[in-house]
Amino acid sequence: MTPLLAAAWLCLCGAPASAQPPAPADPWSTDVLTEEELRAGRELQALLKRLSRGQLPRIEFELDSDEIHGESFPTLDAIAHLLLKQQHVKLRIEAHTCSLGSDEHNQDLSERRAKAVADYLIRKGVPPPYVRWRGWGESQPLFDNSTEEGRRRNRRVEFRLVRRDWDSVY
Repeated sequence: MTPLLAAAWLCLCGAPASAQPPAPADPWSTDVLTEEELRAGRELQALLKRLSRGQLPRIEFELDSDEIHGESFPTLDAIAHLLLKQQHVKLRIEAHTCSLGSDEHNQDLSERRAKAVADYLIRKGVPPPYVRWRGWGESQPLFDNSTEEGRRRNRRVEFRLVRRDWDSVY
């Protein structure tokens, strides 16, 4: 499986600005990571802090759509900037939905949303080989889907910095 560079996960859709992601178990072992990877991880952590303070907007979409809200662009631009500065770091985009709707519909919606985010980053100059995306539908909730707040927080996009030679796998 993909070794995660940043378990410092950016949950950029649906969580309130004060929400913090789960703490990773020793994500920055210097035995394994290069200085460039460590620097990218620190920058990702800084983006997460800005997001949690409300200084960057969450990634949001039109209702039942893969159209990204314009308010989300500053956050995506910051992520694109990070990737353009750190040329050896790759990004995995993971989109999630709440449980409203059918499993098939939510899977399709999450895949389209993850791809829309990848396409945005590519339009900003991130080389396509440095971005991978996946939709998880409603299969990985973090919050209780029986409440509106839980469903809102489960509708999210996560970004994970990874290190891998994509060509060796795909």
